Amino acid sequence: MSEKNSKRIEELEAKIQQAYQVIGVLLAGPNGDAPDFDLPEGQRALDYFSHENYSDDFLPFVHPRHK
Repeated sequence: MSEKNSKRIEELEAKIQQAYQVIGVLLAGPNGDAPDFDLPEGQRALDYFSHENYSDDFLPFVHPRHK
């Protein structure tokens, strides 16, 4: 693998880690006590972004309030 590809992979992995943190904060809400964090859908999103595996079936993500 070229140095350019290795650097790009590192950047994408870092971006996924940032996405995980942003999702957690958004799910927790401004006071850290929003119910979305503990919902199965919220945990599913966090679980998905905590692993390197890609799933074609992850989306669409439907919020439980919109079902």
